[in-house]
Amino acid sequence: MTGTLAALAVLAGGYVLAYLLYDRLRDRFGYVGGAEYVLLGLFLGRSGVLSANAIRDLTPLVSLALGWMGMLLGTKFRFSQLARLEPAWLGIAFTEAVTTFGTALGALLVALHYGAGMEFSAAMLPAVALAAVATVGAPAAVDALARRGFEKHPFLPILRFTARIDAFIGVAAFGLVLGVLHLGTVQPGVRPPTATEWAVINLGVGLASGVLFHLFLGPRDDAGDPGTDDSRLFVSLAGAIVVASGVAYYLNLSPIYTNLILGVVLANSGSTHERASNLLAATERPVYLALLIFAGAAWHPGDSTLLWLAIGFVGIRLFARLVGGRAAGTAHRDPALRAPRMGRALLAQGAIGVALAINYTQVEGAPIPDLVLTATILSILLFGWIS
Repeated sequence: MTGTLAALAVLAGGYVLAYLLYDRLRDRFGYVGGAEYVLLGLFLGRSGVLSANAIRDLTPLVSLALGWMGMLLGTKFRFSQLARLEPAWLGIAFTEAVTTFGTALGALLVALHYGAGMEFSAAMLPAVALAAVATVGAPAAVDALARRGFEKHPFLPILRFTARIDAFIGVAAFGLVLGVLHLGTVQPGVRPPTATEWAVINLGVGLASGVLFHLFLGPRDDAGDPGTDDSRLFVSLAGAIVVASGVAYYLNLSPIYTNLILGVVLANSGSTHERASNLLAATERPVYLALLIFAGAAWHPGDSTLLWLAIGFVGIRLFARLVGGRAAGTAHRDPALRAPRMGRALLAQGAIGVALAINYTQVEGAPIPDLVLTATILSILLFGWIS
């Protein structure tokens, strides 16, 4: 009990200090934040305040946080709203995301095969995980620019939408490949599912959880007390995420991807999608900061001979982001939609990137999990300043 209280006290004190210090940096220099919480987690982990056993005990809560981030992302994809967007926006966003992912994946496969000596088949899963992390960005730098008097710039909405598509492509690719290249075993006497069946199972868990969510929630009583209604909705959201994340974690799949599907189902059915999205968005920052702290506390250097790959990942991500930005920024003929250097605005790592890395470390039997987490943490530390 004393150790737990000491951990909470150190965590609260460090959080307040980091929040006050780095908010000043953000306001003065446009710093988008994040690295300070990773450093706080590193301190807690190396000092023994958060021991290895304590981190292992927190795994169910971390899986819930991963699912929370995935569901929040899914609620941002309402088909009726996407249908009203300019087709050029969709072309720019998907071109940037797919090009960035493909460039990063190719470079990572080459680096892991020739640099780490891994076979292409063994290198595919960590390469996809890191490529997904490289693709995922955040509009934090764009928002910081908007706060400095550029909120009416016509390209800012496109950048925010592109960051959303980046996250979708990264999570979807990671979840699908994790299903297709499924690791783990089944019960004796049970036929192991094929790669296609695992992918369908992964998708089915999210869809089934979405149906269960609506059955549990039932119709909304507009005459009821709004506070009670929101409380009921929050409990329903948490229950749906717990179910989806628990099943995904048990099956050695991705809670983020499963809850992404759940969020998409929620956003496109029922009458509670707006309130649910607002409730999830209100908790985004605390959940993100908790994941950053956990990532820092759980970090382990792993094989020191592969640390150069973590440094190389930073260069690969920068290169892939610039290539993707240039491909998307020069694809349209309209001069108002041409921005060859748009990749520079999406360098911030964001919450989904660290969530993917943590998710990968929880996959039983995943190759080089320490390297994936190390590369992601290094990316957060550097791009938090560069962006």
